[in-house]
Amino acid sequence: MKKFLFLLLISALLSFSCTQKNSAPQKTDNQKIYQNSHISTEQALLSLIQENADLKKKQDTFFNYFLWLIATIVVGAVILILLNVRESRQKDKIILSSKQFLHHSIQVQEAERKRLSYELHDSVAQNLRYVTLLAENLKEKEEASKIISIQNENIEAIRKLCYNLTPPVLNESSMISSLEFLGEKIFDNEGDEFEFRIVAEDSVDFSVWSAENKLHIYRIIQEALQNIQKHAHASEVTVLFRDCHSENAPNTNAHLKIIITDDGIGMSNKLVNEINNGSFKSAQNLHFGIRNIIERVQLLGGKIKYSSEENCGTQIKVEI
Repeated sequence: MKKFLFLLLISALLSFSCTQKNSAPQKTDNQKIYQNSHISTEQALLSLIQENADLKKKQDTFFNYFLWLIATIVVGAVILILLNVRESRQKDKIILSSKQFLHHSIQVQEAERKRLSYELHDSVAQNLRYVTLLAENLKEKEEASKIISIQNENIEAIRKLCYNLTPPVLNESSMISSLEFLGEKIFDNEGDEFEFRIVAEDSVDFSVWSAENKLHIYRIIQEALQNIQKHAHASEVTVLFRDCHSENAPNTNAHLKIIITDDGIGMSNKLVNEINNGSFKSAQNLHFGIRNIIERVQLLGGKIKYSSEENCGTQIKVEI
């Protein structure tokens, strides 16, 4: 019995020893697997951190480029605005200087007109009258009559020229009558069938215009009528004054509209376009009169447009 128990104890010890030997390699393999998985996780984490850093670097680079682009656009826009403002100011200075020069040249013209008018009246007209008195004492009455007749025509032409050079004092009540008298003087040789009309709406008020501006209006119509008399061969001429505010046009800055029409031979489209564009290439014979009209309209801050067709008359529309 004792011998059996001893053998059983030895067998148990041998079994325990074998079990310990078999479990040691299994524990070592598990440790290796855990260590390998831990290393792989660390490497993946490091890779993610590196990718995140690279992505952030790219984002920072893109953001810097974006800021640079925005700054460039803003600086360019500011430069363009400054250049436009500078150019606008330069244009305003040029326009102002050109208007000042134009105003000065018109004043010089008016002063020269008055001087010529006085000289013609005080010297040439008086000399013509003296020649007429001398002709009355000639023995050859027929020759004397011819001389007197020619001299009277010359004196009348001088008077008309003096009147055209120096208009009467213009005010609210005399504006229309002065223009009617002007038209009669310009068209006095057109015959009985010729018709000249000046029409002004009741709402037209010339009192709002200064004496200088009324003179500009007078000269505009004078130049237009003289051009019609010389070139249009018209049988009917109408000058219409309209109040722009009575035409239900609240957006317009104009106060007065002047429409001058005739039923003459008209002008070609090419000539009309050149006049409206201010080129005057084909309008050399109309150059000075039309230029004077356009310059005075500009001084009044207005605009002018010619409309015409051959054999259908001409219309001049002025808004000031």
